[in-house]
Amino acid sequence: MNRTKRLSSKKSLSRVERDVIERNHTAGPSMAAGLSAGSLRGASVAWVMLDWGASAFSTISITLLVAYVEKVVFAGDPWGVPGGVVWAWTLAVAMLLAAVVAPWVAAWADRTQAHRQALLASVLLGSIAAIGLALVPPSARLAVVAATILASIGFDLSAIFTGSLLPRIAVGKKADRLSAIGYAAGYAGGAIALVIATGVFSSRAASGLSDSGALRVAFAIMGGWWLLFSLPAFFVRFGDGRQEGHSATSAGELLGFARELAARDGCHRALARVLTGAVLLLGAMQTAIGQFSSVALQEFHLEAGDLVRLVLLVQVVALPGALVSGWLSTVWGRWPALVLSLSGWVTVLALAGFVSQRWQLTALAVLLGVVLGGAASVLRATVAGLAPPGRFGATFGLLNVGSKLAGFLASVVFGGAYALTGHPRAGLVALLVQLVAGWWFLARAGTLLSPLGHGEAGPTTGIKDGER
Repeated sequence: MNRTKRLSSKKSLSRVERDVIERNHTAGPSMAAGLSAGSLRGASVAWVMLDWGASAFSTISITLLVAYVEKVVFAGDPWGVPGGVVWAWTLAVAMLLAAVVAPWVAAWADRTQAHRQALLASVLLGSIAAIGLALVPPSARLAVVAATILASIGFDLSAIFTGSLLPRIAVGKKADRLSAIGYAAGYAGGAIALVIATGVFSSRAASGLSDSGALRVAFAIMGGWWLLFSLPAFFVRFGDGRQEGHSATSAGELLGFARELAARDGCHRALARVLTGAVLLLGAMQTAIGQFSSVALQEFHLEAGDLVRLVLLVQVVALPGALVSGWLSTVWGRWPALVLSLSGWVTVLALAGFVSQRWQLTALAVLLGVVLGGAASVLRATVAGLAPPGRFGATFGLLNVGSKLAGFLASVVFGGAYALTGHPRAGLVALLVQLVAGWWFLARAGTLLSPLGHGEAGPTTGIKDGER
């Protein structure tokens, strides 16, 4: 069926939705043009390894690092507040600083087509800061907080440029599949890194290490793993993303993109709508993941080993969960897959306020694993498909900035509720409200997230396979 007939047959679509599909269909050749099949496979593997490597920071930071900060560095409340509050506000500061820095770095990468160089700098910042946690003693509390903040900023920035490289190597359903494989690889890599780090901690007596010494070795593993498995991405090509019309300065680049999003053009208005929903959802999810460990430690008085086993359970379940979500998004469409995942997230946050026994906590961890990467994977592929050519960095930068600002506010509210009530679960209500708000914004995107807006036509495709 030709494009004109296809679009005219969809009378129920809004003008905005038809504009987006029209733009997506005519967006031009794939950014992967010029890459041989072998080069494209190599780039895809290197891209997946970015998730594999970075996830070591995710798993170790929400288990061993949070335990180190709360139980070792800030044991006895030396700053006058519980260690859990220090952890929550440390994450909030990291999110805020990342939100300030990210737009400028992303705009520079778009102008100069230096996404890979920006990725390298981000990985180096995060991994070296992680190794720095191993080098400073626990008595240097400010240095521990600073290193945690820098590592978190590096992690957030690397996520921007990992996302901005996706449209260069995959489009449509291929982007959904590759995004899901990346998340699944991340869960596997993060779990393996956590097992190794935990093994060091468990054998600390035989190694002659103290508790804090073993944890610091684990942080060196965290940084080294992240850096090592990110290296392949620095030696492969990711396609040509160069487009005309870039500004001479990063400020001009940001202003130009802002004007495009504020224009009455249906394509950019639709992108703004999807981004608004995505940032609210991702901000709530990222904050929830970071704070669930604190809830488990404080409410259930888990030891570090118990927390590690709980996180490993989540990782093991999340791996097939991400793959299934990616498969569902290619079969049912992105919106049904998102609805299923978001329903699970709402259930997790709602039930988290009522669990009171260990077996209930374990069951909740299994449910969290099922839905953990589904929504994030589909959202990453969706934004990659809607990103204007030449604005990949700015688009993912805006996604990251928005989610960090949303996460910053959620973390502040979470920490404030914890400080006022003495119960970390009180902050989960704010996360639930934010999640529902993001769901509502995405629902307004209509068929842009349905099977119609889910094909393989080009770098920002909107036509289903075989319907061009």
